Amino acid sequence: MNKELDKRVEEMGEKELKSTTNIVINTNRLYYGEKSTISAFLATAYDKYGSNVDSINGYFLEPETDYSRAKEEGSDKAIMYGTYDVVPKKAMKRLLEKEREKKGIKEKIFLKYQWYIANVPGRSGIAIHSGNYGDDTLGCLLPGCRYSYNKAGNDYAVSGSRIKTEELFSFFERYGKGGIKINIGL
Repeated sequence: MNKELDKRVEEMGEKELKSTTNIVINTNRLYYGEKSTISAFLATAYDKYGSNVDSINGYFLEPETDYSRAKEEGSDKAIMYGTYDVVPKKAMKRLLEKEREKKGIKEKIFLKYQWYIANVPGRSGIAIHSGNYGDDTLGCLLPGCRYSYNKAGNDYAVSGSRIKTEELFSFFERYGKGGIKINIGL
């Protein structure tokens, strides 16, 4: 932490500062393979004054990019570029239950992962979770420390996914009380 932030933490108390912090994740799609897409990301935490308090970076592995099918439920394609909310499992479950209630669907919702990307046009259940290969994505974003390219398969993979996922989720828990946004770039 910097001196200015240290002073504010003393004045406000660390708990209050953390509860008002927001996170913005900016992604930039770098490479497109036959089964996967690699994006670089930077997640930045801001306090209620708009000051940067912390950041982490890494890579996301997504399914292949096909914008003509990006809004189809179950398409297993990279999501459409745009800005979305990142929400914990409980919040996502409430959103899905409200949607289903409007449609008269009464079956129970089971969510496997901790964090989800909400309000993606035409899609639901898009999570952030660990995994290494395009086949692991199921339409989701897989964090990684590094990426690699398989020339024979024209495909990408990430490594260190569990480590980066745990780091990112810890970052969300620590700073995301005021909300988390993700900007998916081209």
